[in-house]
Amino acid sequence: MSLIGHAYLLPEAKIQALLQNPADVFGVIDGAYNAPEHGFVDLDKAWHCLHYLLSGSAQAGEGPLAFLLAGGTPVGDEDLGGAGPARVFGPPEVSVIAGALAEVSETTLLERLEVKKLEALGIYPGRWDHLNLKSDYELGYYFGPFRGLQRLTLRARDEGLGMILWIS
Repeated sequence: MSLIGHAYLLPEAKIQALLQNPADVFGVIDGAYNAPEHGFVDLDKAWHCLHYLLSGSAQAGEGPLAFLLAGGTPVGDEDLGGAGPARVFGPPEVSVIAGALAEVSETTLLERLEVKKLEALGIYPGRWDHLNLKSDYELGYYFGPFRGLQRLTLRARDEGLGMILWIS
């Protein structure tokens, strides 16, 4: 089974409603898949590598750049696929994340990308010794979702939206 990361924009009122009724998270997730134009990024299996490259931690980490595995508020306690419950971030939190992501470049991420370290730390999805760091196609698998997160969080900041993250 694969673990796939997702991020989707939500208005604050929807976030509060989800926190009051966590079972509604499945409807929100279905809505994200059915209307991605409303602000959706599919991180695919790149989520853990991106988390590590942004936060410097294989685990949860601290600070706004650790948002892929830390922070936010859990939506209930239902594990959505092996990485815990979905987490929501209110507009102020997403604004901070957007600012932090805007300061990170692909060059910075590439400088942090050490395949031996990724393998040693057990960064998902593994098989790092096969990654060709000179291939724009292979690097695009990680940098595409990174750029998507930058755009998504900037949009959220500009429109006063929050965000839900889940791994399923």
